[in-house]
Amino acid sequence: MQKFKINLEFQRLMKRICPNCGKDVKQEIVAFRETKRGMEYTLKCKNCGYTYKIIEREEKMIDIKVVWSWHENSEIKKFTAFEDDMIAVGDEININGINSLVTAIDAHGKRVKEAKAKDIDTLWAKRFDRIILKISVNRGNRTSSYEIEVTPDEEFYVGDMLDLEDIHAVIHKIKTEDRFVNRGGAQARNIVRIYAKEIREVGRKH
Repeated sequence: MQKFKINLEFQRLMKRICPNCGKDVKQEIVAFRETKRGMEYTLKCKNCGYTYKIIEREEKMIDIKVVWSWHENSEIKKFTAFEDDMIAVGDEININGINSLVTAIDAHGKRVKEAKAKDIDTLWAKRFDRIILKISVNRGNRTSSYEIEVTPDEEFYVGDMLDLEDIHAVIHKIKTEDRFVNRGGAQARNIVRIYAKEIREVGRKH
């Protein structure tokens, strides 16, 4: 646990505002040691080369209950964080080595958008290393719905061809969380639904 805690502190310290040049840039950790007041770090600014020391007081780490879901299944897991860490809906966190998306937070018996770890009763999260992308395909006088499994960073563009089970289709519109995309594209993580048209010439069987 101590090694894990130090690794987390390293990540939190790597980017800070340098007291010399005032830039918010990565700081190299030159040395560290444990003292009665906490962990003492010697940092070197990547921008100006200034070397200085800081004291990080020991913070308590706590386990938070997580209702973790994938497809239609849910299970109880846990997420470890510093008690004063802020967690918000939309944050991506690591649950047992799997990238996950926070979808809801219960704190002090209420549903909230964000809260400190120590105030959280339950986190709700879903698997986010893979996501289900919903697609509506116009097939002349009817519309068919499809789902494909993709990575969050995968990109889709208007004009892309899709192979969907028994048909081929071309994307003509993409709905994201805040707009419709008629030209260009978007990452799967931001897509609510893809709209496509069946390409009968390609899909026709001989």
